[in-house]
Amino acid sequence: MMLSVIIPVYNSEKIINNLVKDISEQIKKINKIKNFEIILVNDSSDDKSWNEITNICKMYNFVVGINLTKNSGQHNAVMAGLKLCKGDFIITMDDDYQHSPNYISSLLDEIDKGYDVCYTNYVNKKYGILKKFFSFMNHKILNILLKKPKHIYLSSYKCFSKKIAMELIKYDGPFVYIDGLILNITNKLGIIDIEHSEREHGKSNYSYKKLISLWLKVVTNFSVVPLRLVTIFGFLMTLVSIVLIITIIFIKLSNPEIPAGWPSLAILVIFFAGIQLIALGIIGEYVGKSYLNLNKKPQYTVRETINYKKNE
Repeated sequence: MMLSVIIPVYNSEKIINNLVKDISEQIKKINKIKNFEIILVNDSSDDKSWNEITNICKMYNFVVGINLTKNSGQHNAVMAGLKLCKGDFIITMDDDYQHSPNYISSLLDEIDKGYDVCYTNYVNKKYGILKKFFSFMNHKILNILLKKPKHIYLSSYKCFSKKIAMELIKYDGPFVYIDGLILNITNKLGIIDIEHSEREHGKSNYSYKKLISLWLKVVTNFSVVPLRLVTIFGFLMTLVSIVLIITIIFIKLSNPEIPAGWPSLAILVIFFAGIQLIALGIIGEYVGKSYLNLNKKPQYTVRETINYKKNE
């Protein structure tokens, strides 16, 4: 059995070498793995990560380097690795050492139980309070939007079969969200608990801006629930406005001396204008993404590869 480990790399020149060593040592302890590859996808890092990957590829022939021409995002970088990997099973993980290679064997054991995909659940998240809150809210929202099983935590450290990988790479849209695609493909999902390690070096590359962008990608690419919510809210507001109009007319007829309520009218106008702008923004997200899909915006562009042999 062959195993592929895919790691998107961004500004991790001081980490990646030791990570590759630890991963290879752990895989070599697994008897059922006869061959393996580690695919490092450089997502147009600002530091010397590609130089480090080049050196690693010279040292180890089982390491494949992929250099992207511009920053495409974590999920697009994973897709680049998926389209070149050769493994019977694939593991994706981050480049910051918060995903310990010690759990590779456990992930494979869980897959052997008949699951198509095995996720990891962090029992002690090493995030700040605000990021933990965003993570919690994202988990709850995805339960509704993507009909995600409540016990599954959509972590980037996961293992899945080649069959799932072949289905994933059929997606050719520019806005890639691996977990959303997985949930569309299968419901045979397993999960194991793992320790979430401290980041080995530097700070997280996921800013709040990127997290919000990812959330919008999920919402507008894999669900029409927001559009339905806007429609329902519009009907409710229409009913409320009708009731208010009737109430105001009744009060005015009963008490002609009551002055016209300009402040309340202004507040209502501003409120409904805000609702309309939110609705237009959501619709604009869908229309914009449809436009980019029709124009075939690429998921990523590969500048060069190292140690990749197509015919093997």
